[in-house]
Amino acid sequence: MIIDNNTERAFGKTAVFAGVIFLLTGIVILLAGAFIIGAVVFLIATFVAFTYSGVELNTESREVKQYNKLFGLIKTGKWKSFDSYIGITLIPFTTVEVMSSWSNRISSTKTTDYRIFFVDKARKPAFVIKRCKSIQNARNSLDEFSIWLKLPVYSVRKKERRRMVV
Repeated sequence: MIIDNNTERAFGKTAVFAGVIFLLTGIVILLAGAFIIGAVVFLIATFVAFTYSGVELNTESREVKQYNKLFGLIKTGKWKSFDSYIGITLIPFTTVEVMSSWSNRISSTKTTDYRIFFVDKARKPAFVIKRCKSIQNARNSLDEFSIWLKLPVYSVRKKERRRMVV
């Protein structure tokens, strides 16, 4: 069985929103007749709006591939064996996005999600294999991955919890 999970956008929510705005702007520029400028704006906006990263797991051959999907179409990455990982773990993850305006007003967004990580031989989280919005969904997914991948579940100490500021 092949499991494919999108883990996160290459750029933050604010950049993706700006990418969509520029995508629409690029289309308007193309329709106005400025083909070179419109094409450049359209390509850059498409890259920002649709590029994301993910993980593909092949449970039959016991391989994992971390990938980036450029423009939402082109998948890059290499397959690795499960042998270098000893288990999986669940970690709550808080992301804070801060944006400042020209008038020096600060707007921030704080989101908490739950991520399932592979655990390497040093008993540290290696990389994300799935993101979940609720703790219940994350626990159910953790149990499913443990069965599918035939790997034990490890608990994480509090100092290994992650906080990311964008």
